[in-house]
Amino acid sequence: MPFFVHFRRSSISSRSAFTELFESARLPVFRYIYGLTGGPQAEVEDLVAETFLRAWKARRGFEGEPQAAVGWLIRIARRLVIDDYRRQIVRMSRRLPVDDPCSDSIPEQNALEMEQRGKLIALLTDLPDEPRELLTLRYMLGWKIGQIASHLGLTEDNVSVTIHRLLAKLRQQWAEGQMDEPPFPDPLEKIS
Repeated sequence: MPFFVHFRRSSISSRSAFTELFESARLPVFRYIYGLTGGPQAEVEDLVAETFLRAWKARRGFEGEPQAAVGWLIRIARRLVIDDYRRQIVRMSRRLPVDDPCSDSIPEQNALEMEQRGKLIALLTDLPDEPRELLTLRYMLGWKIGQIASHLGLTEDNVSVTIHRLLAKLRQQWAEGQMDEPPFPDPLEKIS
């Protein structure tokens, strides 16, 4: 009696299918990573590239429909962000403090925008990983509550209530300006 093994081909194993996945998922993966890390853009782009490189190498092992591949990419990106965070902690612990050279003066509007962006990033960074991921999936990737619940294994009600409470807390902290230290050093501090 002949023995046949059925190999199911991955829905993204071909070069063209993976290229299509890349084109459709590049921006959501970028937004996800940016939402978790807060930038800078070059580092986010490096993590996006590494996400797709790892996905390319593992594409034949992916089982599922092409629509599920975005969730798969998000899981790869999440692991990379965690690994990158751990590497940064090690690097920072080894690095001696070095003064940054003074930069040119910044126009008032740019400084205000940078301060507000820094404040928002600081507020988001202070959140634990899970709540930050909820907000990133919802507002940076535009996922619906049901998609988030399915991806994270939570109920839709839990996701909805948690997001509502997080937003209320962030609004309050934003209004009160509760921050331990400014998100960016004062550029004029080094001049004096």
